[in-house]
Amino acid sequence: MTATVRFGIVGTGMIGKYHAQAIRESAGAELIAVCRSNPGQTEAASKEYGVPCAPDYEALLARPDVDAVCIATPSGLHASQVIAAARAGKHVLVEKPMALSIGDADAMIAACAQADVRLGVALQRRTDPTFRAVRAAIEAGDLGNLVLGTTTVPYVRPQSYYDSAAWRGTWAQDGGGALMNQGIHLADLLLWFMGDVAEVDARAATLAHEIEVEDCVTARLTFASGALGTLVATTAAAPGFPHRVEVYGTRGGLQIEGEDVVRWDGETPARVVPRGAAPAAAGAGAAPTGIKHEGHVRLVTDLVAAIAEGRAPIVSGGEGRRSLALVLAVYESARTGTVQRLD
Repeated sequence: MTATVRFGIVGTGMIGKYHAQAIRESAGAELIAVCRSNPGQTEAASKEYGVPCAPDYEALLARPDVDAVCIATPSGLHASQVIAAARAGKHVLVEKPMALSIGDADAMIAACAQADVRLGVALQRRTDPTFRAVRAAIEAGDLGNLVLGTTTVPYVRPQSYYDSAAWRGTWAQDGGGALMNQGIHLADLLLWFMGDVAEVDARAATLAHEIEVEDCVTARLTFASGALGTLVATTAAAPGFPHRVEVYGTRGGLQIEGEDVVRWDGETPARVVPRGAAPAAAGAGAAPTGIKHEGHVRLVTDLVAAIAEGRAPIVSGGEGRRSLALVLAVYESARTGTVQRLD
């Protein structure tokens, strides 16, 4: 392994561009190749990314100068592509959701462990310094015993968003709608703050789009600690609003809007200073390009360090599995109309 981790990217759509920018801005990382599914667009992809475009994924993995791959393809392809990368001896950063089933997630984790390669999942909000400070304060007991945690994801996506690619809005390749594709980031943040969920009671509907999957979902949560919570997500809330995460305990509470803590009150002085009272921008709530690339920079930088140090990335395969398990439990509860337990 060279001192510089040499990356390839599979998938050159919108999210692939975030990975390319992140690699270029991360110390110790270098983008040396990409690949895309349409062989007729390899020349255009090579020109756009400034590196060779392999004719297919197998050719990318066969390159001995590729140390790690970023997987930025439709969600239904993640499992097979991660496992192939591990067998080729490549470290992996895979987009969320890491897989569409727990069985696939477990197979991915096992393949990377067997090959002794690192597996990171692109749930980048866990790398944000503000959110890491929130997590540290919660762990230190600043909010006391947690009693309530809520997440609201009031996004909008036009029908044209789903029509832009055949895989969007399908169970087979997207794995779900407003929760799996958009809300999983905030569900993951809520889990990280509140701890594991023990019980889910959910309802879902498709109210404003012509798609297979849900565009509106609500879930009542009971955490393993006994605390209660809610998880709400939609892609039909025009014109799109910033997401919110709220955590309350016996000694205080905090409210996050967009990417900022907007309120923190309690017995203990806030370790995170809330920003001003100006309304947060809708960001990703209004458009998929509303996310910033800094989170991906931190993910790539961390993966480079994890490879050098022989440790798991900040958001490991096991951590990515937790948020996937919650989303799948929400879907199963909504499908069956029954309460689901996460064991």
